[in-house]
Formats: sequence, C-alpha cells, structure tokens
Amino acid sequence: MKVVLARTAGFCIGVKRALEMVLKAINQNRGKIYTYGPLIHNPQVLELLRERGITVLRPGEQVPPGLVVIRAHGIPPQEKQELEAAASNIIDATCPRVAKVQAIIRRWARQGCATLIIGDADHPEVRGLMGHTEGRGYMVASPEDVAALPKLKDLIVVAQTTQSEGQFAARVAEIQDRFPQAKIYNTICDATASRQAEVQDLARQVDALVVVGGRNSANTQRLVKISRDTGIPTYHVETEQELDLEEMSRYHTVGVTAGASTPHWLIGNVVNTLKHAWAFRPGSWTNYLYRAWRFFLKSNLFVAIGAGSLSYTSSLLQRVEPKFTYFFVAFFYVYAMHLLNHFTDKASKLNDPVQSMFYGRHRRFLLITGVLSALMALSLGVYLGPESFAFIVVMSGLGLIFNLKIIPDRVAKVTLIATLKDIPGSKTMFTAVAWGVLAALIPVVCSDQDLSGATTIAFFFVAGMIFIRSGLFEILAIEGDRVVGKETLAIALGKQRTLNLLSVCSLIFVGTLLWAAWAGLIPPVLGYILSPCGLYALGYLTLYRRGLLESGLMLETLVEGNMVLAGILAFLWDPYHLIF
Repeated sequence: MKVVLARTAGFCIGVKRALEMVLKAINQNRGKIYTYGPLIHNPQVLELLRERGITVLRPGEQVPPGLVVIRAHGIPPQEKQELEAAASNIIDATCPRVAKVQAIIRRWARQGCATLIIGDADHPEVRGLMGHTEGRGYMVASPEDVAALPKLKDLIVVAQTTQSEGQFAARVAEIQDRFPQAKIYNTICDATASRQAEVQDLARQVDALVVVGGRNSANTQRLVKISRDTGIPTYHVETEQELDLEEMSRYHTVGVTAGASTPHWLIGNVVNTLKHAWAFRPGSWTNYLYRAWRFFLKSNLFVAIGAGSLSYTSSLLQRVEPKFTYFFVAFFYVYAMHLLNHFTDKASKLNDPVQSMFYGRHRRFLLITGVLSALMALSLGVYLGPESFAFIVVMSGLGLIFNLKIIPDRVAKVTLIATLKDIPGSKTMFTAVAWGVLAALIPVVCSDQDLSGATTIAFFFVAGMIFIRSGLFEILAIEGDRVVGKETLAIALGKQRTLNLLSVCSLIFVGTLLWAAWAGLIPPVLGYILSPCGLYALGYLTLYRRGLLESGLMLETLVEGNMVLAGILAFLWDPYHLIF
C-alpha cells in the first residue's frame, strides 16, 4: 500500500507554541500548573499532560494558587482579568493568530462597530472573541443567523481562525447582501486554509483518506466533512488502534491528514500502521511471513541475537577464543533488559504503537521469558566466574540507580537534574557503555588473557555501534519523549545536529577500525572486514535523513541488522571455526 501524507498535517504554530510553553514550565519545576480549559483539542495529549501533573480548570471554578496557562484558543478579557486577580502567575498561550483577531475586534469595538463572527457558537475561540466585542457581537453560522440579525449601521466581519473557507465565503455573501457597508476581514488561519485545500487535492490522488485528530476538534471535523463531500471513502480516527486494517488493505493508495491539534507521533503511528496493512489480507503468504518476522523483531529476539553477535565479534577482535557462554550471556541479558525497559517506558506507547500492541497481546509470554532470561544471564555469569557475575550485577544495579533520585534537592533545584536520566544524552551514553562492558569486557576477563589495546578497540567497536543505533532511535522517539519529560540526546541537540553527530561518529568508527588493523592492535584482516559496518550505519542514517527510509519495521530491521552483519563478517574470518 502507498501512503501519502499531507504536508500540512499536524500541529499548527499556535498549538505547538502552547504545548512548548507548558512543557517548559514543567521542566522548570514551576510548581502546580493548571490550564484554563483544555490546552488543545486532543485527548491523547491532554491525558499525557494530566499524567505529568497538569490540571484543567473549567470556567467558573475557583482558581487555586499556582501557575495558570491560558489555552491556545484564548479567553474573554473579563475572565483574564479575574485570573490575574486570583492566580499567582499566568502564562498566556493564546495563539498569535487568535490574538490578532482579538485586536481587530477591540479596535473597531472602541469606535462603536458591531462584530459578526463567522464560526461555531460553542467553540471556545468564538466565546473568547465575543468577550472583546464590548457587547456588540453576533455569532453567525447559517443563513438563518444572517437573516435574524438586527439592523446594523457600522459593522465588521471576522472568522473563527479554524473556519471553513467555503462556509466563510457563503456567509460573507449573505451578509453583504444585507449590509453592503460591512468591512470584511478573512481571519481564517493560513494553516487552516492550506489543510482544507490539501484535503481536496489529496482526494483526487488517493483511493481513501484517513483524518487523524480528536473528535472534539472543530478543525479536524471540518477536514472530515470536506473529504466526505468529495465522495471519497473517509475514516476519522484518533489513534492507529481505531484503524480497520483488514478493510484498509483493500486500497492501493491511502492519504493521511490531521487536525491542527494532532501531534506528529500520532500521525506517524497511523502512517506506519497503514504501511503494514497489506499484511492483513486474510490467507496471503505475505500475511504469515510478515507476522513471523514482526514477532521475531518485536519480541527482541533479533536484537538479542545482535548482542550475542557483538560479543562473538569482540572476542575475536581481542584474539580470545569465543565460547557459547559469552554469546548467550549477552543474548539473555539484552533480551531481559529490553523487555523490562519497554514495560516501564511511558513513551513507548507513543513512539512505537506496533510494538506496544504486540506487547499487549503477548504480555504473559514476554514477562515469563524475560524473567527466565534474566535468571539465565545471572546463572551463566556465576558459571563464568565472579568477575562476569559482578559485571552483570553492577550493570543491573546502575540501571536501577539511573532512574532513582540521587541528586540532593538543593542541587536539583538549581540544575533541574534530580536523577542521572535527567542529564541530556545520558541514556545514550549509558546504553553504549553497558553494551561495551557486556560484549567486550566479559569475554576477556573470563579468559586467560590480560586487558590490552585490543580490548579498548573492541569496547569502542561495540559502544560506537550502539551509540549510533540508540541515537537514531531517540530521533525517531523525539516527540513522545518530550511530552513524557525525557532528556535525550536528540532533544538536547535537535534532530539535525544529532544526525550530523551520528554521521561523524560513523566515519570515526570506520577510521578507528582501519587504523587499529593497520597498527596491529587487532587482527588486521578482521579489522578491514568489519570496517564496512560503519559505512552501513552511515548508509541508513543518510537514507533516513533524505526521507527515503521512514520509521517502521524496515528501518528497525536495517539498524538492528548491523550487529548481526558484524557477527557474520567475523564468522567468515573466525580461525577457531566455532559454529553459532
């Protein structure tokens, strides 16, 4: 199935600005935070904000002490004055486009002009605009509303910023028939107009259209109506879980657009899920093949094999005879830790809905196998010796400490860092070091060889590959991580800078292996054979940067496949002829 995503889908500037204001306030630990009315019209985002301690105040409710954020739709000036008198602190997150309409109304209202607002009577933006009309405002939504207007001498006409262009044009024509002197201001947001025009254009290119957004979002509902008016099959969903994939698999080309309050992670989830809809055609061999591969990948079996492959490869880099026990210590430990991380990660349901649904269906199996894998890793650690067991226990302990509040309150208040995970990029570095210890150090400390320069190169080989891998996955998860409050490398540097850093790391990876092979620190032939792994990483980074490879099963397979590729290349050279 071909999926065409509208260029304008997702947060508009006003919604994005309001959400960033709230997230900034949360990250600055500004105490109890309230929003005056729902910040935006998206239930998924509102639920995540609620989980982060944001409380919604309804008009008329008593304002408690704390920080109050005025939502993007704006509010009447009278209510703002009441808030300023009651609240200890206020942030005005009114959309700049809405504020511009408010200013137009105020200017003409001072001159005694009436204001006609073309929009939806129960919409919070319209309610806020009415408050600026000084009692001379009229809401107009239908021809009957125009006919019912009293005689007016001086008047202006404005629009709710998310109003339909067609609706606005029709009402303006009717108003001008009655009031030729009316001054017309088309205050529909450019982003709204672009979305509506793009829906009509998309409808001519695709077999069906999916509109993503909250059911209480007026601009989303309007996109649905415009799409259905074209006659094309139209599906309105809030999340990817509402898609009927068996039905969607009937279409060859599907368009996707979204309302102005829809976060990009939800849009991406829908797009990625639709791209897999072809696998849901009943009885097809692709269905069975896809499900088998998805199980292998999403269950973490593939990444666990990758961990074992890196342990095997790092053994050979250090001229240590590889053993099955080294391979399986890495395999079982990574399998168990990945399962634990997913079950405890709040952002996972945003960043990888396919995997979240998979975990939900196979929860019991994954929990049982995860516990057994953790026990197997510890048992193999005991079998290999006290050093190996100590490494595993210490890494597990550090993983727990990573999430604990260990920074003193005085320091945390100044630095806004209470745990190790609050340090930007710390998870990427910690993950890379943990894999390096697991795959590179355990084989050498459990053998009769001493640590050497080859150990440093082997550690760099494993940690470097995992740093690049983790960095890219953090880019894919950047929006969901921001909402749940994670401080990742991608959030600290931004998407493009992080991609640039990872690309440079890939080149350093290649150069270091070639130099170490030339200098004789590692087996020369093996070093030359493994150097393409860095170019492989640079390849998938470049494909992603250019938009030729999007998040999903294919990208995940390629990224995790680099570890297995290293194991295969090492096996071709292996002088010990061990068969894995």
